[in-house]
Amino acid sequence: MKYLNKTVFSFALAGLSMLSGNVNAQLLGGHRLKSDEDGPKGQFMVYGSLDYSKVTTPSSSSSTVSSAPLGVGYFINNNDLVGVNYAYSQNSVNHDVVYKQNEAGVWYSPSLMLGKYFVLIGQVDAHYVWGQQVSGTADSMQNFTGFRLRAYPLIGILLGSGWALKFKFAELSMLQTKVKEVGWTKSYVAGISGSTFGVGISKNFDFRKKSKKDDN
Repeated sequence: MKYLNKTVFSFALAGLSMLSGNVNAQLLGGHRLKSDEDGPKGQFMVYGSLDYSKVTTPSSSSSTVSSAPLGVGYFINNNDLVGVNYAYSQNSVNHDVVYKQNEAGVWYSPSLMLGKYFVLIGQVDAHYVWGQQVSGTADSMQNFTGFRLRAYPLIGILLGSGWALKFKFAELSMLQTKVKEVGWTKSYVAGISGSTFGVGISKNFDFRKKSKKDDN
Protein backbone atom coordinates (compact mmCIF):
# COMPACT_ATOMS: atom_id res chain seq x y z
CA MET A 1 0.00 0.00 0.00
CA LYS A 2 2.87 2.37 0.80
CA TYR A 3 4.38 1.72 -2.65
CA LEU A 4 0.99 2.22 -4.34
CA ASN A 5 0.50 5.54 -2.56
CA LYS A 6 3.95 6.66 -3.69
CA THR A 7 3.14 5.76 -7.30
CA VAL A 8 -0.23 7.51 -7.25
CA PHE A 9 1.35 10.60 -5.69
CA SER A 10 4.07 10.69 -8.37
CA PHE A 11 1.59 10.62 -11.24
CA ALA A 12 -0.75 13.05 -9.51
CA LEU A 13 2.24 15.38 -9.38
CA ALA A 14 2.80 14.77 -13.10
CA GLY A 15 -0.82 15.69 -13.78
CA LEU A 16 -0.48 18.89 -11.77
CA SER A 17 2.72 19.72 -13.65
CA MET A 18 0.92 19.32 -16.99
CA LEU A 19 -1.95 21.49 -15.72
CA SER A 20 0.56 24.11 -14.59
CA GLY A 21 2.18 23.96 -18.03
CA ASN A 22 -1.21 24.53 -19.65
CA VAL A 23 -1.88 27.53 -17.41
CA ASN A 24 1.55 29.01 -18.16
CA ALA A 25 1.02 28.42 -21.88
CA GLN A 26 -2.33 30.21 -21.71
CA LEU A 27 -0.60 33.15 -20.04
CA LEU A 28 1.81 33.18 -23.00
CA GLY A 29 -1.06 33.27 -25.48
CA GLY A 30 -1.75 29.54 -25.78
CA HIS A 31 -5.29 28.29 -26.29
CA ARG A 32 -7.33 25.16 -26.89
CA LEU A 33 -9.27 24.98 -30.13
CA LYS A 34 -13.03 25.33 -29.75
CA SER A 35 -15.35 22.57 -30.93
CA ASP A 36 -16.70 24.72 -33.77
CA GLU A 37 -13.23 25.70 -35.06
CA ASP A 38 -11.55 23.95 -37.96
CA GLY A 39 -9.37 21.28 -36.34
CA PRO A 40 -8.34 17.62 -36.33
CA LYS A 41 -11.41 16.21 -34.53
CA GLY A 42 -12.25 12.80 -36.00
CA GLN A 43 -8.82 12.32 -37.60
CA PHE A 44 -6.28 9.58 -36.89
CA MET A 45 -2.64 10.24 -36.06
CA VAL A 46 0.34 7.91 -36.58
CA TYR A 47 3.62 8.77 -34.84
CA GLY A 48 6.93 7.33 -33.76
CA SER A 49 10.70 7.26 -33.99
CA LEU A 50 13.43 4.67 -34.56
CA ASP A 51 16.87 4.89 -32.96
CA TYR A 52 20.14 3.02 -33.41
CA SER A 53 23.44 3.55 -31.61
CA LYS A 54 26.72 1.63 -31.59
CA VAL A 55 29.88 1.90 -29.49
CA THR A 56 33.08 0.15 -30.63
CA THR A 57 36.31 -0.20 -28.65
CA PRO A 58 39.50 -2.16 -29.45
CA SER A 59 38.23 -5.06 -27.31
CA SER A 60 34.43 -5.01 -27.67
CA SER A 61 31.38 -3.49 -29.28
CA SER A 62 27.84 -2.78 -28.13
CA SER A 63 24.72 -1.55 -29.88
CA THR A 64 21.16 -0.50 -29.08
CA VAL A 65 18.09 -0.56 -31.33
CA SER A 66 14.85 1.00 -30.14
CA SER A 67 11.51 2.44 -31.15
CA ALA A 68 10.24 5.06 -28.74
CA PRO A 69 7.34 4.31 -29.28
CA LEU A 70 5.23 3.75 -32.40
CA GLY A 71 1.58 4.66 -31.94
CA VAL A 72 -1.83 5.30 -33.45
CA GLY A 73 -4.24 7.80 -31.94
CA TYR A 74 -7.71 9.23 -32.54
CA PHE A 75 -8.73 12.85 -31.98
CA ILE A 76 -11.81 12.71 -29.73
CA ASN A 77 -12.02 16.50 -30.11
CA ASN A 78 -9.82 19.24 -31.57
CA ASN A 79 -7.30 19.03 -28.70
CA ASP A 80 -7.23 15.55 -27.15
CA LEU A 81 -6.14 12.14 -28.44
CA VAL A 82 -6.47 8.59 -27.16
CA GLY A 83 -4.70 5.63 -28.69
CA VAL A 84 -2.48 2.58 -28.48
CA ASN A 85 1.29 2.31 -28.92
CA TYR A 86 4.17 -0.16 -28.95
CA ALA A 87 7.86 0.18 -28.14
CA TYR A 88 10.82 -2.17 -28.57
CA SER A 89 14.44 -2.03 -27.44
CA GLN A 90 17.36 -4.42 -27.80
CA ASN A 91 20.90 -4.28 -26.44
CA SER A 92 23.74 -6.35 -27.88
CA VAL A 93 27.33 -6.85 -26.70
CA ASN A 94 29.87 -8.34 -29.13
CA HIS A 95 26.96 -9.21 -31.45
CA ASP A 96 25.21 -11.24 -28.72
CA VAL A 97 21.79 -10.05 -27.55
CA VAL A 98 21.85 -9.47 -23.79
CA TYR A 99 18.55 -7.65 -23.34
CA LYS A 100 15.36 -7.14 -25.31
CA GLN A 101 12.15 -5.53 -24.18
CA ASN A 102 8.68 -5.04 -25.61
CA GLU A 103 5.96 -2.81 -24.25
CA ALA A 104 2.46 -2.05 -25.44
CA GLY A 105 -0.46 -0.16 -24.00
CA VAL A 106 -2.75 2.85 -24.14
CA TRP A 107 -2.06 6.58 -24.05
CA TYR A 108 -3.84 9.90 -23.64
CA SER A 109 -2.58 13.23 -24.95
CA PRO A 110 -4.04 16.73 -24.42
CA SER A 111 -2.68 19.72 -26.34
CA LEU A 112 -2.63 23.51 -26.33
CA MET A 113 -1.94 25.69 -29.36
CA LEU A 114 0.91 28.22 -29.07
CA GLY A 115 0.22 30.48 -31.99
CA LYS A 116 -0.34 29.04 -35.47
CA TYR A 117 2.55 26.60 -35.89
CA PHE A 118 3.51 25.47 -32.38
CA VAL A 119 1.67 23.27 -29.89
CA LEU A 120 2.34 22.27 -26.28
CA ILE A 121 1.52 18.58 -25.76
CA GLY A 122 1.26 16.36 -22.71
CA GLN A 123 1.20 12.57 -22.90
CA VAL A 124 0.52 9.80 -20.39
CA ASP A 125 1.33 6.14 -21.20
CA ALA A 126 0.30 2.96 -19.37
CA HIS A 127 2.16 -0.09 -20.74
CA TYR A 128 2.45 -3.82 -20.17
CA VAL A 129 6.12 -4.84 -20.46
CA TRP A 130 7.71 -8.18 -21.39
CA GLY A 131 11.09 -9.36 -22.61
CA GLN A 132 14.28 -11.30 -21.93
CA GLN A 133 17.58 -10.55 -20.24
CA VAL A 134 20.82 -12.44 -19.64
CA SER A 135 20.86 -14.14 -16.25
CA GLY A 136 23.46 -12.86 -13.81
CA THR A 137 24.54 -16.41 -12.97
CA ALA A 138 24.31 -18.07 -16.39
CA ASP A 139 24.52 -17.33 -20.08
CA SER A 140 20.87 -18.24 -20.63
CA MET A 141 18.13 -15.65 -21.18
CA GLN A 142 15.47 -15.12 -18.52
CA ASN A 143 11.93 -13.99 -19.28
CA PHE A 144 10.51 -11.01 -17.40
CA THR A 145 7.20 -9.16 -17.29
CA GLY A 146 6.03 -5.94 -15.71
CA PHE A 147 4.53 -2.54 -16.41
CA ARG A 148 5.52 1.06 -17.08
CA LEU A 149 3.72 4.30 -16.24
CA ARG A 150 5.03 7.44 -17.90
CA ALA A 151 4.09 11.13 -18.30
CA TYR A 152 5.98 13.69 -20.37
CA PRO A 153 5.61 17.04 -22.19
CA LEU A 154 6.42 17.75 -25.84
CA ILE A 155 6.65 20.74 -28.14
CA GLY A 156 5.20 20.18 -31.60
CA ILE A 157 5.96 22.08 -34.80
CA LEU A 158 3.20 21.89 -37.42
CA LEU A 159 4.73 21.41 -40.87
CA GLY A 160 1.55 21.36 -42.94
CA SER A 161 -0.42 18.60 -44.72
CA GLY A 162 -0.88 16.82 -41.38
CA TRP A 163 2.86 16.43 -40.66
CA ALA A 164 4.45 17.54 -37.37
CA LEU A 165 7.78 17.29 -35.56
CA LYS A 166 7.59 16.45 -31.84
CA PHE A 167 10.32 17.29 -29.30
CA LYS A 168 10.16 15.53 -25.92
CA PHE A 169 12.14 17.42 -23.27
CA ALA A 170 11.32 15.91 -19.84
CA GLU A 171 9.87 12.77 -18.26
CA LEU A 172 8.40 11.26 -15.13
CA SER A 173 8.22 7.47 -15.36
CA MET A 174 8.27 4.24 -13.40
CA LEU A 175 9.27 0.83 -14.79
CA GLN A 176 8.67 -2.28 -12.70
CA THR A 177 9.68 -5.76 -13.93
CA LYS A 178 9.80 -9.21 -12.39
CA VAL A 179 11.71 -12.37 -13.29
CA LYS A 180 10.11 -15.66 -12.25
CA GLU A 181 11.11 -16.64 -8.69
CA VAL A 182 12.97 -13.32 -8.31
CA GLY A 183 11.75 -10.08 -6.72
CA TRP A 184 10.59 -6.95 -8.50
CA THR A 185 13.09 -4.57 -10.09
CA LYS A 186 12.01 -0.92 -10.01
CA SER A 187 13.48 2.02 -11.88
CA TYR A 188 12.42 5.66 -11.97
CA VAL A 189 13.11 8.63 -14.24
CA ALA A 190 12.21 12.18 -13.22
CA GLY A 191 13.32 15.54 -14.56
CA ILE A 192 15.23 16.87 -17.54
CA SER A 193 18.39 15.17 -18.80
CA GLY A 194 19.95 13.83 -21.97
CA SER A 195 18.04 10.55 -21.60
CA THR A 196 14.68 12.34 -21.46
CA PHE A 197 15.14 14.22 -24.75
CA GLY A 198 13.74 12.76 -27.95
CA VAL A 199 12.55 13.70 -31.42
CA GLY A 200 9.73 12.06 -33.36
CA ILE A 201 7.44 12.70 -36.30
CA SER A 202 3.69 12.33 -36.73
CA LYS A 203 1.15 12.39 -39.55
CA ASN A 204 -2.60 13.00 -39.35
CA PHE A 205 -4.98 11.09 -41.61
CA ASP A 206 -8.56 12.09 -42.31
CA PHE A 207 -10.72 9.19 -43.51
CA ARG A 208 -13.99 11.07 -43.20
CA LYS A 209 -16.02 11.55 -46.34
CA LYS A 210 -15.92 15.13 -47.54
CA SER A 211 -19.37 16.65 -47.93
CA LYS A 212 -20.02 18.37 -51.23
CA LYS A 213 -20.72 22.06 -50.96
CA ASP A 214 -24.00 23.31 -52.34
CA ASP A 215 -23.21 25.91 -54.99
CA ASN A 216 -26.84 27.00 -55.37
